[in-house]
Amino acid sequence: MFAAKLVCTKCGEEYPLPLGIYRCPRCGSPLDVTYHYDDIAEFIGENDPWFREHPHTWKYWMFLPVSNLRKVVTLNEGGTRLYRVRRLEEKLGIGRLYVKNEGENPTGAFKDRGSSVEITKALEFHAQRVIVASTGNMAASISAYGAKAGLEVTIVVPEGTPEGKLVQARMYGARVEVFGKTYDEALAEAERKAREENYHLTGNYHYRVEGQKTTGFEIIDQLHFNVPDWIVVPIGAGTHLRAIWKGLKEFRRIGLIEELPRIAGVQIEGYDAVVRAWKTGKPIEKITKKTPTLASAIAVKAPVDGENVIRAVKESGGHLDTVTNGETIEAGRLLGKEGLFVEPSSATSLALARKMREEGIIDRGESVVVVATGHGLKDINTWRNVLSH
Repeated sequence: MFAAKLVCTKCGEEYPLPLGIYRCPRCGSPLDVTYHYDDIAEFIGENDPWFREHPHTWKYWMFLPVSNLRKVVTLNEGGTRLYRVRRLEEKLGIGRLYVKNEGENPTGAFKDRGSSVEITKALEFHAQRVIVASTGNMAASISAYGAKAGLEVTIVVPEGTPEGKLVQARMYGARVEVFGKTYDEALAEAERKAREENYHLTGNYHYRVEGQKTTGFEIIDQLHFNVPDWIVVPIGAGTHLRAIWKGLKEFRRIGLIEELPRIAGVQIEGYDAVVRAWKTGKPIEKITKKTPTLASAIAVKAPVDGENVIRAVKESGGHLDTVTNGETIEAGRLLGKEGLFVEPSSATSLALARKMREEGIIDRGESVVVVATGHGLKDINTWRNVLSH
């Protein structure tokens, strides 16, 4: 294992890897796993077959904090295809436009990358039962990987979570608890139960980041280690965007790429805490009003990785903005005409790319990768309602 230690993303305090913590005990901020990067660079530099291996999550095991690869809990996650959508390129006036289709993962969403790592770590910590708060996709994913590992799984979801995602979790044998009206309330309950009832807590924490950063690894790998001008990512908790940026910087640090893309993050209207802070320069403030939205998977009032999102976007010279329900619907239809069926939250990334091109933020000749985080069947009722009107 090349992993070295845990480091707080805000105050810089360092902690040993075996410590079972979820946030920095000193300031409460998210943590990062750091690695012996020179050793990784030497290992990869002497391993030509590695470059020819088909991309998948565990191809990048040297960047993942797992001590025994024989005990990895996997459902063959990752390896999702990168589609070039040429008709959309022409329609939107973008030089090269790609869709990273994370709906091809085993449970239909990008969450599987992080769940594979988190559940593997749960076994390393000798856990027997795990708990997670979710708006649906992570619930299904942790349930599947927990089942694969033989663990007892409890998921805490807010009211209004799409039924399809709950059916999926129940089919994997998970216990479903509905608590509160928002993800943030469900999260507080899951963290309470972890503290008081001896659950191993999973969710938007540092070990999930490590799995989810492989989305960025694969994009670069699939482009033959050429770097796109932009990568556009939906923001719920913000962990996926943070993770992709972390991974890209690690690739550059060991010399696999020489430059970095610009990162754009998108929130849905009504749940724009990060975008507001970005535009005003003020601290992130929790959204207090509940707004009806198509994009339930990213309807998060207080994104746990909001500060890390802003930091990543600033470092990359990128962009943050919101899109409307109407813009999301149109983007979903455009992807459908390319043969890609994504859930509403996934369509927001294309909606933002389109908006950025119209505003001149993306230049005509630039290359853009939009990350589609989940399959359309994950929220079939929302699309059915859209199509019926």
